[in-house]
This record gives sequence, C-alpha cells and structure tokens, in this order.
Amino acid sequence: KELPNAVTWSNGNVFRSLTLLAVTHCEQQGIPFSEEVLTPQLLKQCVECLSFDMYGGKFDTRIRGFGLDMLVSEVQNTALKDPKVGKNIPTVAKWTQGEVVCFAAGAAEKMRAAGCNVLVEGREQTLNHVRTPYRFELTLSDPTIIGARRAAQRMMGEAQKALKGVPNPTPEAIHTQLEKALNAMAP
Repeated sequence: KELPNAVTWSNGNVFRSLTLLAVTHCEQQGIPFSEEVLTPQLLKQCVECLSFDMYGGKFDTRIRGFGLDMLVSEVQNTALKDPKVGKNIPTVAKWTQGEVVCFAAGAAEKMRAAGCNVLVEGREQTLNHVRTPYRFELTLSDPTIIGARRAAQRMMGEAQKALKGVPNPTPEAIHTQLEKALNAMAP
C-alpha cells in the first residue's frame, strides 16, 4: 500500500547548509576553517540564515546570509556537494546535532500541518533524537556505494549547471557534460 502525500526530509542537507555558511564566513573573514571558529555565536548566526517554507509552490529550505541566497533543492547536488563543504561536515555536525534536530522538527511539523507524511532520513546519531514511535533503519552491505553515489550526484549537478538554458539537450550533450564533470573531479 502506498503512503499518500509522502515527502522525504534529509538532515544531511541541513548539515551541509550550515557547513557551507560556516565555510563561507571563514572565506569572507580570510581565516582558515577550523573547529575553533565554530563559536556558539557563529553557529547561532548560521542557523538563523536557514528558513523552511513554501517557495515556488513547494516546501524548501532557503539559505540566506553571508552573501548567499539559494534554495537547497537548487544547490543540493552542486554547492552543497562541493569538497570544501564535504570535508568539513563532520566538524560542523559535531556541534550542531541539536540545532539540526530542532530545525528538522519545525520543518516536519509545517509539512505535517499541510497534510504530508514525512519520512526523515539521516544518520543514526541524529535520528535517535527524533521523537517518533515509527522507526526503521536501512543499511548497505557495501559502504563504498555512498561515495559512488555522491560522485554521481556531483557530476549530475555540474552537467545540469552546464546545460541550464538548453531546452532539450541531446543524450550526447548530456554525456559530454557528465564526462567533463568526471574529468574535473579526477585527481
């Protein structure tokens, strides 16, 4: 049986958004990113740069601050998958579990009030703080699949950026852009 009006929520995108904001702050200040930079004041400021609401007729998270103004749905496979974000997520996540759970709870409540059934996905450490009688865990037999998936998402995001404005890109044009993205990622 299908769950009606089901939507998924990714805590990962909130962690990535907070990391992007913290890294951007450091770049603007001309200081290297480090755990010491993540003061309670900066983390509070980063959280205040996030909002969840209806944008363009659909629910989305907006990142607005430190010169950024973007919707997560539009940058989840590009800016939020940038290496400068990915390598710093664990540091930011270490200090923002509670903030992310609170943000996710508020977003889930808005979606629930709009009649949605919300499926929250994320790492066990974070999901353990979500109050619900309905819980299940999916595991992968081969964890390297996650890295391959992330690389494919980054390639897709770069290809989409390159083909933006092209009304009906041919399979060959898409393939060419994917190859360019792959070559740009190769060491």
